[in-house]
Amino acid sequence: MRRIFIDELRLILSDSGAMLIILFAMLIYTTIYSFAYGAEVVNSIDIAVVDEDKTPSSRSLIEGLRSGPNTRVGYEPQSMAEAKELLFRREVYGVVLVPHGFERGLLSSEGTTISLILDGSHLLLYSRLYEQALTDALTQGANVEAEYLVAMGVDDIAAMGVIQPVKLSKQVLYNPSLGYGSFVMPSIVVVIIQQTLLIGVAMVAMRRPRKQLLTWSESAKRVLTISLVYVLIYALTLVVVMLTIWQVFGFPMNGKLINIILIMALYIFASASLAQSLSHLFKRREAPIMMLLWSSVPILLLAGVSYPREAFAGWLYDMGRLLPSSSAVDAFIRLNSMGAPLYDVYTELYTLLILAFLYTLIAIISEKRGSITKNSGVE
Repeated sequence: MRRIFIDELRLILSDSGAMLIILFAMLIYTTIYSFAYGAEVVNSIDIAVVDEDKTPSSRSLIEGLRSGPNTRVGYEPQSMAEAKELLFRREVYGVVLVPHGFERGLLSSEGTTISLILDGSHLLLYSRLYEQALTDALTQGANVEAEYLVAMGVDDIAAMGVIQPVKLSKQVLYNPSLGYGSFVMPSIVVVIIQQTLLIGVAMVAMRRPRKQLLTWSESAKRVLTISLVYVLIYALTLVVVMLTIWQVFGFPMNGKLINIILIMALYIFASASLAQSLSHLFKRREAPIMMLLWSSVPILLLAGVSYPREAFAGWLYDMGRLLPSSSAVDAFIRLNSMGAPLYDVYTELYTLLILAFLYTLIAIISEKRGSITKNSGVE
């Protein structure tokens, strides 16, 4: 087993392509994604405001939009046609129309309406713009109501509970900044581990010599030892990622290190066994990249990152459970981001144990059959 371990390391270190995928891809991808999502939240989004009323009330509303953390009034066109043109050219991502009679309706019992046009193709921009516009509109309405009550002779407005009948105490758990990076990075890291393993192990397998017929015992030793090689490599890489890159960008780390090590070691072992099983399907070195690279996006979706897994069709959810990444994403988020104890992820732990055993068994059978085929001259 020691000889197999050393030979596998030598194969990796002597292959620049395998080194790039196995040793450096996770560091490179994690750094790039961390820079992309490092700002966590979207702010200072350019909008256009069309003020048809031109009254103190409309100017007060515009000032709120201008000073809000989410929006920046980049343009004040004189017509909706100009504003729409700015929106279509993507110079702004939202248009606020303050119509004629805004102040008159605001100060009377009739009420008033402002129009908001948003670019729905950008979910994060859309939600932040909508939140800012809604907040400023409600604030404007509350101020007018307060002035009306003062004019009516009400001294203690707050005591009447009109302006703020319910006070909201907000405590955000697990993701205090409500940032997209803290939400998505744990899942991305888990999926990167699996995908680089699937490609890298298959690339190395193309250069791995099979000079003799293997017994079942030798096949088992070979598969287990090779999986342990990748567990060691990826464990060290993951430690570097979490103790350096994640610390720099402030991503949450709330769990016990020993629990994270246990679940991730099991996950890496299961993924390495799956990679060894799939490596026997390829005959050319370029094939793993062409066949497996495209699967990254579907696997990311099946992991429930960009779309809630609860909204999947039942058969699609069950299919996703056959991949180690689906269970590992859930377990890693609960242990690392939420600080859950190990017994809270026992379902994912058992699933990874079953997958590790299943894919190791398939890899051993494939290794045994592969040695027979190689030595019999059958291609």
